[in-house]
Amino acid sequence: MATILSSRMFAPLAGLMLFAAVARGEEPPPAAAPANARANVQKVPTTVSGQYEHGTLVSMRVGDRIAYLIKPKGEVDSERRWIWDFPFWLAIKDGFGSIAHQFYVERALAAGFHVAGVDVGASFASPAAADVCQGFYTLLTTEYRLHPRARLLCHSHGGLLAYGWALRHPTCVDRIAGMCPAIDFRTYPGLSSVASVPAKDLGYDLPLAELEKRASEFNPIDNLAPLAKAGVKIMHLHGDHDTLVPTEANATELGRRYQKLNGNAEIVVLKGLGSERATSRGHDGPELYNSARLIEFLLAK
Repeated sequence: MATILSSRMFAPLAGLMLFAAVARGEEPPPAAAPANARANVQKVPTTVSGQYEHGTLVSMRVGDRIAYLIKPKGEVDSERRWIWDFPFWLAIKDGFGSIAHQFYVERALAAGFHVAGVDVGASFASPAAADVCQGFYTLLTTEYRLHPRARLLCHSHGGLLAYGWALRHPTCVDRIAGMCPAIDFRTYPGLSSVASVPAKDLGYDLPLAELEKRASEFNPIDNLAPLAKAGVKIMHLHGDHDTLVPTEANATELGRRYQKLNGNAEIVVLKGLGSERATSRGHDGPELYNSARLIEFLLAK
């Protein structure tokens, strides 16, 4: 059953706006000053690096895409459970040397979980990106013997990446934790960007008119039934007035639809998310990056 809860803003935090270069196929540019656009491009790393108190980073590749696995230094979870972060770069050092999801990563590693990610750009739930993800999943579950059901952590446009793979491989997923995630690509980033932005070999390769006709075939919000049938548990944190990824069309609508499918989804609505920062757009705040509730959900038995 979907439940709607609330929380309050505690303190401002420097925002992590999930945009990157169109040229790299990472994300459509925001309506912002050129200096901000350049900074957003620089956030997305081109190599894998990071230091962790409780883990060791292993860099790898899946075809021509960079990827990684962070192994726990201490006792490994008996079931070899793991968390898959979308987009990939939030669990490693970004272009400015910060690890945005360090709170979640360190706690997962301390609990014996592995953490992983693969670069599929801003591919907006495309079948091509899902194929890359499946290749990565196969590598981790065979060579590294990780648990056959992954736990996904998705943030902003990473929602489309995570759900794009999960809806095609629902029995490979145990639960999905979202931080203001996009689930309806018609509302974010919009069909014109979905058709034109993704990097070569990661998009839909369809003209806009054809994609408009077939949108419900690919759009995650329209394809939740396989996840509900597979018993995938969901928790989303979302601001009550997100002007970037609209709350009603994404988090709230997912809760409604999943409830009708008898799925287990909890939608946590954060009151006034980012209200102390004019640039947050209701899409960024400390509750997202340091949520005890979200990490408890991700690590639960």
